[in-house]
This record gives sequence, structure tokens and C-alpha cells, in this order.
Amino acid sequence: MILRNLRISLRSLKRNKLFSAIGIVGFASGFSVCLIIGFYIYNELSVDKHLRNHEKIYRLVDATSNSSGIDYRIHDVLKEEYPAIEKVVPVEISPMNADVYTDNNSIYIKGIIATTNEFFDIFGVNVTESISGQPFAGQNSSVLTRSAASKIFGDSNPLGQALKVSHIETTVSAVIDDFPANSSIDGNILINSENADNRLNNSFANNEIFSTTTHYLLLRSSNESTGLEKILNQTLGSYSRQVKEVRLQQLKDIYLNTTIIDGNKHGNQSLIRILALIGIIILLLSVVNYINYILSLQLKKYNEIGIRKTNGAGLSHLLISYVSDVLLWIILALIISLILVKSTLPFFNNLFQIRLQFNLLYSTPIVISCVLILLFILLLACIPLLLLLSKYDVQSLLKNKTVSRKNKPYISVLTIFQLSVSIVLIIGLLVLQKQIIYVKNRDLGFADNALLYIKIPYKALNYESFREELLKNPSISKASLSTGVPGSIWSRMNHEDWSYTLHFMDIDEHFLSTMGIELLAGENVSSNDKDKCLVNEATLKALEISDYKGNQVNGMNIVGVVKDFNFAALHQSIQPLVMKYGNGRDLSVNLSGADISSAMSHIRKTWESMTANVPFEYYFYDSWFDSQYKKEEQLSYACTIFSLIAIIITCLGLWGQIIFISTSKTKEIGIRKVNGARVSEILSMLNKDFVKWVALAFVIATPIAWYAMNKWLENFAFKTELSWWIFALAGLMALGIALLTVSWQSWKAATRNPVEALRYE
Repeated sequence: MILRNLRISLRSLKRNKLFSAIGIVGFASGFSVCLIIGFYIYNELSVDKHLRNHEKIYRLVDATSNSSGIDYRIHDVLKEEYPAIEKVVPVEISPMNADVYTDNNSIYIKGIIATTNEFFDIFGVNVTESISGQPFAGQNSSVLTRSAASKIFGDSNPLGQALKVSHIETTVSAVIDDFPANSSIDGNILINSENADNRLNNSFANNEIFSTTTHYLLLRSSNESTGLEKILNQTLGSYSRQVKEVRLQQLKDIYLNTTIIDGNKHGNQSLIRILALIGIIILLLSVVNYINYILSLQLKKYNEIGIRKTNGAGLSHLLISYVSDVLLWIILALIISLILVKSTLPFFNNLFQIRLQFNLLYSTPIVISCVLILLFILLLACIPLLLLLSKYDVQSLLKNKTVSRKNKPYISVLTIFQLSVSIVLIIGLLVLQKQIIYVKNRDLGFADNALLYIKIPYKALNYESFREELLKNPSISKASLSTGVPGSIWSRMNHEDWSYTLHFMDIDEHFLSTMGIELLAGENVSSNDKDKCLVNEATLKALEISDYKGNQVNGMNIVGVVKDFNFAALHQSIQPLVMKYGNGRDLSVNLSGADISSAMSHIRKTWESMTANVPFEYYFYDSWFDSQYKKEEQLSYACTIFSLIAIIITCLGLWGQIIFISTSKTKEIGIRKVNGARVSEILSMLNKDFVKWVALAFVIATPIAWYAMNKWLENFAFKTELSWWIFALAGLMALGIALLTVSWQSWKAATRNPVEALRYE
């Protein structure tokens, strides 16, 4: 019986090749996209869960400043005074490139971690080589990842070698495996923070300077976290004046939480949510199309169903036959979708900058999700048949009295749903592109065009001599040395009595003219101004003063005010900034001449003549700031691709609808043409419903898209406007797509010879 039903289903596919192909390929495309999105989401949600004790590892967070940086001195207190804590480790990750020196080499390395030997136990780091029983052999030792060791020392044995990390002198004592891709902690060089000189972060509060770090706790039981947090808040204040209120954050929650200030690697939570929503939408569109197609095929078989019921076929026989058709479609679609996933996975890995493996398909959550989805589709497809058989008797089925469009209102509802989704996606794409163009072209408040940034390694050369040598080239008009530059200002200060954060820069007297920053009032700083500073407009607002004259900030006299400029990405509002005179090694070079290539050649030659084996690295400010919107661009690329797939699936659905409608109206069209109807009238008759559906979909989609885009734009301090033309353009595009999709089939039906339709009447 199974084989007979299978043969019947195959014959049905052959008789309706076009219809079946559209339905199967459309569903396979949507299902493959859902699988890829599922792979990505599962991979992101599994970060840090590879650790054996991940459920018992927590991070201490300063609830007052929403930062993971807490006074280093409580490390010993946590270890000795709280029995619920099995182990505790300080982990400070520097997000900046560090200058790394050996006797024969000098390079930049990103990812410096200051920690202790407990780190390797708590996080299960595999030590491949060491010179002692512990990774850190002493307070001045360092540990390298295997890739960092290869990059720094090549094929030489790194153990016992001297290594200078910025100004810190160390000896390599161990080599470890690289951190796995699904870890929120990532780095290349680890230094021992038991040495106070190796602690990477200093803060000032309550009139004292102290080191801050992140504290990871391994609890004896994850059930003790709530009680421990309460005890910590009651007692930690007696050990450190800096700690007011803390909370415990579980390790698995760190990767996707970007609200806490830290140096960890983080995922894009908004991308996960949007892709999950798009995946669900694409799956729904695919299911709608699939159900539409297979039901349309069944509607052609009313006579067959009536004859089979007349000959004694029961509900179970009809249902088994129907399920055979559905299962065949699902199996074929599943095979095609797996082929599509396998072939397109490298492309999406490049898009997401991630390494997804096809074997994720065999993970338990993915398998369970796929089985549940397919069972849901099978059940959903069977419901209309059961309703049909319960509603109509044999005579109605034999006489085809159920084929009237009035008896199938679901067609218009499903089509309006598909069109509404497409309009929302089109509006979303237009707003996304408009915002990215806006942030990339907005005036940052300084002249970022043809402005070069060179970070000079520690003591690599004489900074001032290098600056003066560059100015000898006629294409270089200005150059300035500073500590920190727009896009990389890390020196900041908080105070318990402040509602703001002060950012600090050391600049020379050439900084404002080099950067093109406007001095609104007062005078510039100079080498004689050790106790004087410049501030931006945001600082005056934070200090709640209208005039800088006679006022101080952080013990320095304010001598001038500069116009606000963006020194961070446009996600953030402009923060208070204090600039004082000082010697720095961040060099900004203004290439104002016509021959930029000559200027770059001069800079490189000067660098090579004044340094020995020190790599020359530089960035153009405009490109550097553009790179800060990488997440938004990644989101834009992903949404564009998946939205195009969703729109194509919608088009396939519309195409199937017009095929079914024109087929069911074949005789009506023939009669109208015999009675003198023009082609334009036939086209109008076939297409007018689609125009109405687009109009209704536009009314439904507009408020949904407006709300969603408003929420997304809240992530930016500086944002574009939701212009009316975006919604109008989306509606026109949806109408154009719908009419282009259906017009070809409508034209075929309208120009068909009426004799063919009426020959059997």
C-alpha cells in the first residue's frame, strides 16, 4: 500500500511539474536559510558552554558603574573570607595593540591578559609546554598562545626567551593552545598580575589611585550564587572603599551582554534577534507557499476524492494518500535544502566572520528543531483536508462545487500576509542603508579626510624628531603628537559624586590645527601650560557652567573651549573631554598636498631609517571610523541577502496564486474573449485582486515597520530620520514586484486562444 501511494504521488508530481517544482524549491530555499540561521544562533548561544564547570563560574560586576573593573585588592579577600568560593582569579584584558619586543624582532600584538595561575585551572586552558610545574614560573614571566609564539619567535623555542610587552620586561615560561572560537575570553600574551607593575588598568576615586580588574569566581555550587551575592554586598564595603554594590554574572551570560564595560569578546545580540525574526518569517513564508501549493493541487482532485469516497474509501485511506503526497514534498525539499546548506555555508561563514561547520546539523537542539518543524508542517497541511472532508459530501465533491473563490478566503489572507512581510523587510533595508550612509558621512567635528594615524611603539624612535622629519615633505602640512586620538581615547575618570565620565587626552600645540578642530573661545595649550587645559562643550554642560573663565576641572585651570567633536562611534553621544599639554606617541599627520603617494613613501622611508625591525602600521581616520560600524554593515549584508530570499519566496507564492487563479478561470476568460473582451480587460480582471492585496498589506506593514525601525535607531545617539518617502517607495516596490510577478502569467492567460478553453463545452 505504501509503494502504491508513493507511485501515485510521483505521478501527481509529474503531471504538475511546474507547480510542484516551484513549491518544493521555494520551501527548500526557505528551510535551508532557516538551517543556516539556526547554525549561527546555536553557535553564538553556545559560547563558553564548552567549559566543564561553566555553570559554576561567575564574574563580579560593579553594579554602580556597570563595569567589570573592581579594585584588585579584594582578590585575596574573596579567596580567603568566603567559603562558598572555591577559586577566584583576576583577569584584565587589554583591548589595545601592544608593542612586543624580542632581541631580534618588534611587532604589534592584540590581546594582552593580566592574570594569575588560577586562570588556567578555572578555564581549563591546555598548557602544551612549560619550564616549571605552573604556567607562570615567576612574577616576571609571561605565557604565549601557540599562534603568538609562532608569530613572535617563528620556529625558535620561545621558552626562557626574554619578551618585552610595552614597558613590561618578562620571560616566556609556557605555551598554551589558542583560545577556542567559542570563548568570550581571547588573548595572545598572558602576564602575571601578581606583579603590581603588570596590572593593566588604573583608576582614581576617593583621592587614591588603585588597580581595577575583573574577578572570576568558581563557586562550589551554582545554587549558592544568590546567597553569596547578598553576603558580598553586606561585607565587601568594609574591605574596599571603592566597592558599593556588586552582582554576580554567570559566565554563559557574558558574551551577549554588551552593557557591561569589559575587554571580553562579544557577540552581536541585535543581529541574533533580527536574524531569528527573519528566519521565522522566511520559514512562515515557505510554509505558507508550501501549504498553498499542495492544497491547490489537492483542489484539482475533488472529483478523484469524490470517486474514491463513492467506492468505499474511508477517511484513513484518503488521509494516508494525502500524507504520502505531503511527505514526498517534504523529503524532496529536505534533500535540496541540505545540498543548498552544504554548498552555501562557506559564503555565510565569510559574511558572519565565523566558522560554522555542517556537522552542527547533528547537534541535539538542531535535530529536535528540524523534526518539530517538519511534524508541524505535516500536521498543518492535513488540517485543511480534514475540514474539507467534514464540510462537503460526495455529491459536492463530484460536482466540483467547492472550487469557488468565495469558498477559499484563505488565499487572500495568506497572500496579504506574504506581501506585508515583504513590505516590512523592504522598509527595514531602506532604513538600514540610510542610517549607515548617514553615520559614515556625518561631520565628525574634525577633518578626517586625508588624515593619517600612526601609533609609534614604546621607545621605537624619538617621537618629536620623527614628526619634524615628516614635515619636510611638501605634501605633509601638519603633524601632531598626542596620547589618545579620536576613536581611541582610553584614559577616563569617574567619581561617586559625578553623573558623568571625564575623558582625558595629552596633546601638543599642533593638535587642534592638525585635526581641524575649532577653538570656540580662549587660547590653545602650550609647553608652559602644565596646569592648564582645554575642554569641549560637553564638559561645560557636565560641570553645569556657562563660562570657562575662572573655572577648574580635575585641578587644572580651563583656558579654552573647543567645539564638540565625535571621538567615539556615533552610537554614543559626545562625552566630556579634557585636553592638557603633554608628550604622546600617537601621531596624526595631515596630508594636504596633491601627491599623497609621495608623502606615504616619505613617511615609510623615514620610519625605516629611524627604527630597527619595527613594523610600520597606520590607519586613515575616515576608514578607521567607518570600521567601527562593522556590526551594522554585517547586519545590513545579512538582512539584505535574507530579505531578498524572503521576497523571492513571496514572488513564488504570487506566481503560484496567479497560475491557480488563471487556471480556475480558463473557461471564464474564454467566454469573455468570445464576447469581445479586450486583453487589457482580462489583465485587469486577473490583476486587480493583487493590487488590492498590496494596498491592504501596505496599511498593515507601515506601522509595524515604523515601530521596529524606531526601536533599532535607538541604538544610535546620532540617527537619520524615518522619512515618508521610505514607506512610499517600499509600497511602490512591493506593487511593482507583485505586478511583474503575476503579469507574465496573466498575459499568457489573456492572450490564449479561447477555442482551446471552450473546445469541450
